[in-house]
Amino acid sequence: MKKVLNIGLYLLLIFCLFGQMQAQKVKTVDGVQVVENPEKPKSPKGILTKLILEEDFKIGDSEVEEEMIAQVTFFVVDENESIYALDWKANNIKVFDKNGKFVRTIGKQGQGPGEMNFPSGLLITPENELLVEDAGNTRQAYFTLEGEFLRNVSVADKTSLTNLVMDSKGNVLGRQFIIDEGAMSFEIRKFDKDLNNLFTIESIPFSFRDPQKDKMNPFDFVQIYFFDSEGKIYYGNPKEYEIQIFNSEGKLKKKITKKYKSEKITEEDIEKIMDRIPDMGFGLKNMMEFPKQFPAYEAFTIDEEGRLIVRSYNKAEGEDEVYLDIFDAEGKYISRFPTKVNPRIWKNNKLYALEETDEGFIVIKRYTISWQ
Repeated sequence: MKKVLNIGLYLLLIFCLFGQMQAQKVKTVDGVQVVENPEKPKSPKGILTKLILEEDFKIGDSEVEEEMIAQVTFFVVDENESIYALDWKANNIKVFDKNGKFVRTIGKQGQGPGEMNFPSGLLITPENELLVEDAGNTRQAYFTLEGEFLRNVSVADKTSLTNLVMDSKGNVLGRQFIIDEGAMSFEIRKFDKDLNNLFTIESIPFSFRDPQKDKMNPFDFVQIYFFDSEGKIYYGNPKEYEIQIFNSEGKLKKKITKKYKSEKITEEDIEKIMDRIPDMGFGLKNMMEFPKQFPAYEAFTIDEEGRLIVRSYNKAEGEDEVYLDIFDAEGKYISRFPTKVNPRIWKNNKLYALEETDEGFIVIKRYTISWQ
């Protein structure tokens, strides 16, 4: 009798576990494919689900002054695997070769040709030119990959157009501050190569008016977007766990969603975030007011096989570790992976990422990747 009872309890436990592991649902709503992933989805059988990272090198915290990166904000990787790191604080670009060896510095602080103030973005154009968003000088600065200054292009008529990404045809996505009949908003827009507006992905209202009274939620300024290799647009506003995919004409084609458990923001979390906010000289940090919970996720990327990798705010067991949620190319959940790594670029079977050292420095790391 006792043996039968134990088997019964064992079977009950199995059924409970299966009840927690739920399957994905795929449906079509108004012509849009929606992939719904529950909080604890089943991992598919026969698919490689475990990401293995082997560190190749790191750059940015060298004791050699010319190799130091005071505050890395953006970096890009060219076809030769050279790394171009934008140093916001030093107002220049540090260049490293494919082995992580320092090569040169491009640019310096100032307003003249080849100089920059508060550079806020960096990308490589289809013509293999470096484009720097020179926010402090209200222009775009162009350099060759070897560091030769080419030209400046004014963006004074594009109010606060920042955070640009570019497709293979030179079209760009960016975030622009808009004032229309007194109403303020940030709009995520696609432009052609001459910065003519093509369409808007989303408009986010902005109600901050009085620096003495109003407060800003820093997460309201976080929207993630990029082009894939085919020119499709991946977009996410992490107030919800949803990633939207648009075609090149701006038509919404797919939504990838996942139920999630929100992570509480602690005082320690706030302190770390505040340390990373640049001091712009006008009391920006004093204007911040944090919510009680983190957003649905921090960022996402896609690898060379089309997998979607979402960096969540859910804390793992290791110090400063969070979980990466990994989805297949169709948007179905594959697995979770605890890590300190903040994935940015997947190229030639390598992962280029940002990571905070024990001393609090943000460095760029390159990993060789494999799947098991």
